[in-house]
Amino acid sequence: MFVKYEDLVEKASEMGLKAYFLDAKNIPIENRTALKCAYGCKGYGTRLSCPPYVMSIDEFRKVIAEYSSALLLVDEHDTAEVPDILEAWSELRKDSFHKMFELEQEAFREGFTFAHLLRPGSCNECEVCNLQKCVKPEMRRFAPEAVGVNLQKAMENSGLVLEFCKPEKTVCVGILLLE
Repeated sequence: MFVKYEDLVEKASEMGLKAYFLDAKNIPIENRTALKCAYGCKGYGTRLSCPPYVMSIDEFRKVIAEYSSALLLVDEHDTAEVPDILEAWSELRKDSFHKMFELEQEAFREGFTFAHLLRPGSCNECEVCNLQKCVKPEMRRFAPEAVGVNLQKAMENSGLVLEFCKPEKTVCVGILLLE
């Protein structure tokens, strides 16, 4: 099985992603993380991939307990020439998500039957989310923060110290759960 992990890390690298192995039981899940969604995100409640439409943090704790490992995925974007990073953020994370989603599909083909991606940022596949029924359910993934994952601590647990938004570099982070 270890060879398959190495293959995924190599594939991630070919796609321009950095991949770091995580023990799933060491992914920090905290109730306070959801505060940033509910009280800090203007998109709260506007996407089916965001709270309050996703599983609860307690439900996610039960789900993640069934996983043994994960890959922390990092996609760095050169934004030195970008005049307004907040304006560019939507396209940056969409680009990162598509790469990470492709890696999730590769993981499935490699035998990780329950491979599941926690995407960077909220879903933005549609201009406006149809809150009645997702029109792209095969691509619907939620962000780690939406279910309480403390990404900063997850990165520190992997030996990474990254600043998310520096003027010259913007980082998009996802987690690929593997089993």
